[in-house]
Amino acid sequence: MTTPGTGTMRAVGFHEHGDIDRFELLTVPVPTIGPEEVLVEVRAAALNHQDLFAVRELDHYVPEYPFWGGGDMAGTVAAVGERVSGWETGDRVAVDPTITCGTCRFCRAGEQSMCENYEVFGEHRKGGFAEYAAVPAENLLSIPDEIPFETAAAAPMVTGTAWRALSTRAGLEPYEDLLVVGATGGVGHMAVQLAREVINVDTIYATTSTEEKAAFLSDLGVDHVIDYTDEEFSRRVWELTDKRGVDVAYNSVGGETWVPSMRALRPGGRLVTSGATAGPNPPTEIRLVFVRQLDVLGSTAHSATDLDRAIEFVWDGTAEPVVQETFDLDEYAAAFRTMADREAYGKLVFTLD
Repeated sequence: MTTPGTGTMRAVGFHEHGDIDRFELLTVPVPTIGPEEVLVEVRAAALNHQDLFAVRELDHYVPEYPFWGGGDMAGTVAAVGERVSGWETGDRVAVDPTITCGTCRFCRAGEQSMCENYEVFGEHRKGGFAEYAAVPAENLLSIPDEIPFETAAAAPMVTGTAWRALSTRAGLEPYEDLLVVGATGGVGHMAVQLAREVINVDTIYATTSTEEKAAFLSDLGVDHVIDYTDEEFSRRVWELTDKRGVDVAYNSVGGETWVPSMRALRPGGRLVTSGATAGPNPPTEIRLVFVRQLDVLGSTAHSATDLDRAIEFVWDGTAEPVVQETFDLDEYAAAFRTMADREAYGKLVFTLD
């Protein structure tokens, strides 16, 4: 059995901020664990855009260097703290990437994603891009035996984020239409599946940039795939809806897609966002907001209730994060380049044997 705090392990991280060339393969100590923590032997860790943000700009979050990301991880319990009950060595687990205090006014109200002491693995704490991770026991999720570690690692962040945005925040209903901007990404492709397979929306529209990605989205159940490199997607949505517009637009891209997303909405429609991978300060059009009486909704990660509800759709096979490609830890440069160049659809995952 691995002893916490003794020996060394491999990790993919950085000593200073910059671009993805700052990542390197590190040899670092195995982490110690507190009395209410477990040591997880990581078997798979999924990449997210937050890992690019962490090395490029989130220096104010990083507690110490070297730092390594990896908000999404899955593996087996290697050791348990002295006050941990209900978990044993060898248990197969995934990890809720969000860490909350449980005592502030928001946590007491069940709104953990607004926690006054909110942290995320991979941004505020060292994450799963390593052979071992120290995790609060309350963050563990039991993985069914039939679920591969890669699938389990890819699921929590994107599934919880998409479910909260569509269901909890936007209140998407079965009789409504949905537009997903950037639908081939991790959160986007889960939003499509949850909308189609769980909420059972009427019609799904989605944007993408290549024929290969369009075929991927069609296979997931998108009714109308729009190539935004070939035509203005808001105009195309307007045509496809007979100039009505969609009820809800989910945009976690930002940048130049922000105003077209508003234009694609019907009067009284809802625009919900939980990210800005193409830029956080897009031009906007306030007249669209007040003339069409639009609701603009923010959504960040998930509450405990959101994740508990949403992850069951993965465990029972209703929805599944698509793992496009897996990489060994020493293939980190190719993995981060694939994400940075927006070549991926679905999820990219590090696997550790």
